Amino acid sequence: MNVTTKHGTLKTGKRLAALGVALLLAAGLTACSGGANDGKAGPSASASESASASASAPAPSASAGASATAPPAGSGPSDPEADAALLKAFEEQAHSDMSAAELSGVLDDKLKQAQPETGDALVRTMLDYYDRSLPGIQAKFEPQNVQEALRKLDWPPTDDGIGKIGDEQVRTLVQEAVSGGYKLETAEGMFFPVVDYGKLKRADAHVTASMKDYIALLAVESDQKSASDGGLVIERSEVAARAAQAEAYVAKHPSSPERDRAEDLFATRYIPFLLMGLSNTPVFDYDTFKIDPEAKAAQQRAIADHPGTVTARLTQEFLDLMNKTGGAVYKKGSGGEQIDIPEVKSFYDGLENHARELLNEANPNK
Repeated sequence: MNVTTKHGTLKTGKRLAALGVALLLAAGLTACSGGANDGKAGPSASASESASASASAPAPSASAGASATAPPAGSGPSDPEADAALLKAFEEQAHSDMSAAELSGVLDDKLKQAQPETGDALVRTMLDYYDRSLPGIQAKFEPQNVQEALRKLDWPPTDDGIGKIGDEQVRTLVQEAVSGGYKLETAEGMFFPVVDYGKLKRADAHVTASMKDYIALLAVESDQKSASDGGLVIERSEVAARAAQAEAYVAKHPSSPERDRAEDLFATRYIPFLLMGLSNTPVFDYDTFKIDPEAKAAQQRAIADHPGTVTARLTQEFLDLMNKTGGAVYKKGSGGEQIDIPEVKSFYDGLENHARELLNEANPNK
């Protein structure tokens, strides 16, 4: 495994290339600095397939929207110098040899002392720690004895089940990971830890509204990954809801340091998943290469459920294009092969940039 992440931020490639996530699986969610791809955002039947997913407990939906109410101020120091010292100390600890479990405990203590803006910075430091540490802890789960012990567990594993792992070293490894803010995932026959962003909701009372909403955005994906093994594992209506949630974050918190990462989730994950599909759950029928009726119905519901959003506008543009092509996403060659339709190819190739442009037009105060 070689997977890292930037708080669930996903980078996409060309059409039919694997999308990265927000999010975190060794066989799946890719990170800003690289790693395996989680799903194929593009319906090429020949594209290589890998697991996906990175990042609510319970997962909030876009219909609920992000919170607009700032939490109460912390009980800690209001002196800027005191807050700066608090943050500096935590940053030094985050770069020490302290374990994730130990650092999580320190985070809880410092959050109680900090004002909300400093609380944001503390959480960012913890998120950066997870980014740096995830590849290393995932590597510890690769040995065969660890995989064999995890294979015997009921999934998803419970604390009780983990406590009954016979191999003491493996049991300790798993327990320390869970205590440190990770959770176990499985994809393509492998077992590995990912960051459990939902656990960071404990910081909600000590951070600003923008950080609270950002944690919720990450937690949606880590609590229930959107894709795995090259296919969607959530309903398309939920994909649309998550797209609208990421869009809402951009609209409500245009100046947030996390704004760009929310945009990445929107433009490189949820919108392509909704309009392009993945290799194992394409938006078209492989026999006819025409849009799948269920996918089309889900897209129509997305427009109705999220009126006035960029999510709805992009979806309507795609359906308008389908009307022009008679519902064809691809042409069928004489030998049954898949042939690009120029207008559709152009739409897919430019989808990420177009999505970003529309977000910027709708939210010019970035």
